[in-house]
Amino acid sequence: MILLTSPEPAEDRAGIAVRGDLDAVEGAELRRVLSGLTAATVELDLAQVVFIDCAGSRALLRADEHLRGLGQQMIIVRPSGPVLRLLRLLEFDRRLLIGHPGGTVGASRTPPGH
Repeated sequence: MILLTSPEPAEDRAGIAVRGDLDAVEGAELRRVLSGLTAATVELDLAQVVFIDCAGSRALLRADEHLRGLGQQMIIVRPSGPVLRLLRLLEFDRRLLIGHPGGTVGASRTPPGH
């Protein structure tokens, strides 16, 4: 389930929470929700994601690339254990910003191909 946690997103920041599974189906829904946001920074709360597969992790990567192409940024906040484990295994944690609500503590990003 994808929830917009900022009912009226500020011009500079919006919050989205994902609950349950993050797979191909929810990944498509996430892209749909993100496509309508104009905030400079999108905080994606993944604390309640209990299952993520490769399709879900690719959806995160594609969403991040899409937002960066629009001059926006996505920060993954409070990733659950399964999310963090898979992102590290796939080395997506090197390309995605991972932090805490309100800041990018521990953010890690390297340019693609590095």
